[in-house]
Amino acid sequence: MSDEQRLRDGLESIAVPPSRVRIETVLPIARQRALRRTAARTAVGAALAVGVLVGVPSVLLRPTAAKTPPAPALQRPSSVPAPASPAACRVGELAAPKGLTNITADAVDPTGRYIVGNGTEGQDFRPVLWSDGVPKALPVIADSVQATAVNPSGVVVGLLTRKNRDTVFRYENGRYTELKLPAGQWHPYPEPAINAAGDVVINAEPRGNTGGKGAIALLWRAGSATSVRLPLPEGGHVQEIRDDGTLVGGIYKDGGADTAWVWNPNGKGTRLTVPSGRTGQGYAISGDWVTGGIWPSGSAALWNLRTGKLTEIEGDSDPGIAVNASGWMVTSTGRLVRAGEDAELPATGDDQESLAQDVADTGLVVGTAVTRRDPVEEQKLREAGGVIPAEPQAPRIWQC
Repeated sequence: MSDEQRLRDGLESIAVPPSRVRIETVLPIARQRALRRTAARTAVGAALAVGVLVGVPSVLLRPTAAKTPPAPALQRPSSVPAPASPAACRVGELAAPKGLTNITADAVDPTGRYIVGNGTEGQDFRPVLWSDGVPKALPVIADSVQATAVNPSGVVVGLLTRKNRDTVFRYENGRYTELKLPAGQWHPYPEPAINAAGDVVINAEPRGNTGGKGAIALLWRAGSATSVRLPLPEGGHVQEIRDDGTLVGGIYKDGGADTAWVWNPNGKGTRLTVPSGRTGQGYAISGDWVTGGIWPSGSAALWNLRTGKLTEIEGDSDPGIAVNASGWMVTSTGRLVRAGEDAELPATGDDQESLAQDVADTGLVVGTAVTRRDPVEEQKLREAGGVIPAEPQAPRIWQC
């Protein structure tokens, strides 16, 4: 799930007047998964400052009632370990490929063996694959190549961008395969996901459309470059696919997230419970667990598919975006939540902040160490009208 779509979902409660400002203005690198916390805060702050977000290319924001119902009391799923039992997390550094700096670790396969991430060159991505901790810079065959997910066989999926047009790729055995979209002009979004079998899913909408108008959900079977349209209901969006083919996502109405769902491969679905008067969306699935968000609060949601129980983790516009088979959840601001409590992710330096991005079933967490800027120097630059440099970042792992 990209920051671009989470931003749209999270701001859907803001009613705004028409304007010429576009999301591309407030979030220049809309898909960049690195620095989720910084990107989200910057984008939201800019959006609130101008009071608008319109002309969104994929999913428009939907105004909702201004009054937010009180959040239900936190409930702990019975199968999640008690807060005192999880072990402390140990931090480790990931080596960087030669010639690449400012790299993030963005996704890990359930076994913890394979990790993918991205460096940047200007506004473009440069993909990296770690196999058992050994880094490899993947070939760059387009203006931008963004790795977004990897499965237990080391098969990588992501997005290729040429002249501002995106296509989906599979990278396997040292070779790229571009996955074909249906006939016509389509824009795939937000990011492709892959399961252990090698099945790949993403959404697509006709070029030029906004708000998800005419959007469809697509599947590429393992080894195939030809897409199949998933039989989801109108407004259905897919975010991830489980190993057995179960799909997680939700229904969008009037351009905004409305209800959270899981579907089987034939499109038969189960609606996930949210408190009355609120909306939800599922973003990730593993084993019996689904995580996502509940709005207008933007709280993280954790659903147990076996019991049907919802656990809502309080947070300000901080939905869950990754989950493992034990119900450990990563939120959009880089928190790791176990048994309803934040786990401490140690940093490797006093001036660093740790941001989780994904979590494996083995308890391996991947993410980024962000070196905080000096606030005094930053203020001086701001007052002088200078350019505020990006926060240096480096890939990290934590064994929890």
